[in-house]
Amino acid sequence: MEGGSCYDPNTPLNHASVAMNLYYQAQGRHQRDCYFEGSGLITVIDPSYACCKYQYRK
Repeated sequence: MEGGSCYDPNTPLNHASVAMNLYYQAQGRHQRDCYFEGSGLITVIDPSYACCKYQYRK
């Protein structure tokens, strides 16, 4: 959402990353929910930056 904490940088890659993470979290954090035709990636480090805080659990 424009003006939101994860809006910047305003790039398609960034917006896709946020959307995929929200979907992954909402679906229960299963590996199958992070496939996205090969463009998803489960990270082992917290991807949060600046004011954009991702839900993350080790």
